[in-house]
Amino acid sequence: MPLYEYLCPTCDHKFEKLQSMSATGADCPNCEQPAKRAISVFAAVTKGGSSEMPGSMGGPLPPLGGGGCCGGGCACG
Repeated sequence: MPLYEYLCPTCDHKFEKLQSMSATGADCPNCEQPAKRAISVFAAVTKGGSSEMPGSMGGPLPPLGGGGCCGGGCACG
């Protein structure tokens, strides 16, 4: 089940809720009014000492390998 972020338009309380993808919403635990799902970002963690992501300096991203329907892993392409 995914973890969704919510923002209550009534009291501006931000909270997270673990719920199924078919759930239609959540009530604020603070004021019990319907809350709106917020757009959230995710954090990417990579191995290595650099905190820079490829392409973060405005340059092109490195080419992706593979091909076919699954990126080459299924040997269909």
